[in-house]
Amino acid sequence: MLKKRYHINLNSMFGYMLMIVVTIIPFISKSYLFSIIVWIREAINSGDSGNLVLASASTNTFFTIYNILLYISILLIIGQMKALKSYSDVKKRVVLILLFLFIKAIFHRWLMLPWEPLNDVLALFLITLLMKISKEQMVFISNIIVSVQVFFAIQWINIMPILSNFRIGVNDISVSIKIVALYLESESILNTVGIAFLIPLIFSSMMTALLYRFHHRNMVIVEENYQKARALESMQAKVMENRIYQEINALAHDLKTPLVTIRGLNSLLLLSKDLDKLSAYSERIESAVEKMSEMISSFLYGKSRQVLDIPVLINYIRSQIPIEDESLQFIIEYKESLPPIIVNKIRVSRAIINLIENAIIAECTEPEKRILIKIEKDEFNIIFKIIDNGIGIPSNELEHIWKIGHSTNNTSGLGLPFAKQTIEENNGTISLESKYGIGTTVTVKLPIANEENRGEE
Repeated sequence: MLKKRYHINLNSMFGYMLMIVVTIIPFISKSYLFSIIVWIREAINSGDSGNLVLASASTNTFFTIYNILLYISILLIIGQMKALKSYSDVKKRVVLILLFLFIKAIFHRWLMLPWEPLNDVLALFLITLLMKISKEQMVFISNIIVSVQVFFAIQWINIMPILSNFRIGVNDISVSIKIVALYLESESILNTVGIAFLIPLIFSSMMTALLYRFHHRNMVIVEENYQKARALESMQAKVMENRIYQEINALAHDLKTPLVTIRGLNSLLLLSKDLDKLSAYSERIESAVEKMSEMISSFLYGKSRQVLDIPVLINYIRSQIPIEDESLQFIIEYKESLPPIIVNKIRVSRAIINLIENAIIAECTEPEKRILIKIEKDEFNIIFKIIDNGIGIPSNELEHIWKIGHSTNNTSGLGLPFAKQTIEENNGTISLESKYGIGTTVTVKLPIANEENRGEE
């Protein structure tokens, strides 16, 4: 708050300092104004219209700087006025114009400066119009850049003899320049020079306003995209939290079996007096505890790896997928001689279960849905192929299937991204092929356990 207040006070202070500079400029620039008179006299003596153009450029530059400093000072001051905080940009612009003209009128009387009220009104009107076009009203930098071009452009109409009949350029210096131009028969030169500055500068100010409009639009789009990206990141984070919650639920469900086993065996221990049975019960309890410990470790330590036999994995997956649909034909094909894999048992099992569940819920146009899990091997990997005869995925959807939240079955859109992440974390690969109206095949490759990678356990 203190920093903001300091910033506001600094802007106001700078505005008042510029106002003071504006009041003393006429006193410290007398020699500069006198040099303009000298150039006009030299033009008469030498008959050189170049000195006349130089005098015109110097005059216009002086009054442009004077007007810009006054404009900036008023812009800074009214920008910090509390009474104007609730005003719209249009009302602030009206206040700025009236205050500018009022102060110029006072300075004209007090400092005896030449003044062209019509020029100031025209310049301020053009600035307001251009700022409206740019949609950057009252923005300081854009305001100043456009204003400098407009003020300098409008100053050139004061020295154009062709506009004298319209009561433009009636101050002493402008009249003197046009009289000398008439004497030297150089009116066409001044008109040409005036137009050469006026039209390009007005065009340039318009282009600047349009550039700021495009910049403003782009900044709005960038901000909107940033907010959308933030919202998407937040949504994805919540999605992943939900995924973790589902994993915990699955783990809790899996832990029920060994817990029930332990509880039942503990009851038998209390009733049995046979030492042989007690030993067998104790071994089974120990096995159940080890199983629970393995499940919890696999879940908590995602980078942990266990050597897993394929039949054990198949039995675990079977126990987690109750088949309730009688029209579903569920087949698993594999050879007993397949070597074990080295993976995180719980996470990889959950990933494969997700893939199978996706196949189960996929729409099917045939009377009987078939899901075939085919397990093979190559030199380094065990290959799982999950093949279904569902409706398939349209080709234009295939590139989006791995994105979080994307779904073709009105699901959460978590299963495939989670499966892909889990398989890749376990040094495996996953790919999907689908033909719309025929079916889908998901291929998962997981590394075979060998002496080299067993060290990862």
